[in-house]
Amino acid sequence: MSNESHSIFPGIKARKPQYVLGTENGTKRTSNVTEAKIVDAVSDIEDNVAIYLEKCVPVVLVRYAEAYSIDYYKDCSIAVCFRVNGHMLRMWRSDVDCDMAADIMCNFFRTASLPDMTGWHCQKIYPEQEEPETKLCVDGEDFRYFDMADVFCALENIIEGKSLWMLYDFIKGDGGYVNIRRRDNDAAPTAVYKVEYVRWTKPTPTGFRGVVSDDGLMRSWLWSLIDSERLPDPLDDWEEFDVNNHFERLMFRFLDEEKDER
Repeated sequence: MSNESHSIFPGIKARKPQYVLGTENGTKRTSNVTEAKIVDAVSDIEDNVAIYLEKCVPVVLVRYAEAYSIDYYKDCSIAVCFRVNGHMLRMWRSDVDCDMAADIMCNFFRTASLPDMTGWHCQKIYPEQEEPETKLCVDGEDFRYFDMADVFCALENIIEGKSLWMLYDFIKGDGGYVNIRRRDNDAAPTAVYKVEYVRWTKPTPTGFRGVVSDDGLMRSWLWSLIDSERLPDPLDDWEEFDVNNHFERLMFRFLDEEKDER
């Protein structure tokens, strides 16, 4: 009989969540992460300037939303980074000391849990070395090369029932996005269009939601967005919503679901 020991659960290590710790302003990376290394990296934030803890398999919050990283900076600000509907966003706050930052990052490492982000700020971010650019997505298909006519054609396809939704990411002004979704009404012969319009204004982003039933009005509004020098105002009956609060509620929904599973 062999004296060699064998693990009763040979796959247990493979199932453990994997993380990458970035230090020295993100230039040094390691997947050999421990809580002690996280604490050391946070304690040395003056030398590191910025550190991040990235989860290789992101935490799925709700459909189309996932958290993938927590970052801490020399100026004592901390951020939780997300991908939401194709956008990269972060919820951040300042005045976070090293002890609190270490607790937040270690909890993320230990249990994939996120901090309470009530009152945090929302900001759009861009991948390193990526310049802001216009983007177009129709029914989940991303278009890399397109012009204004293609954006307008995407709306025409929605009006004609060939497509269900479009997401147009623009860089005019401070940048933003518009999401247009077709909703067919069995009680009426015409479709309506649900619109979400967000502008990444500083320091606080602004968002509007509304329903449009007039095809011509929908066309003229979108054309003013893609063709005119300035961003169009929302239509009169659109309601303003708190963009920061919108993403906070995503977090609360995730945290509530997490509690229910325990």
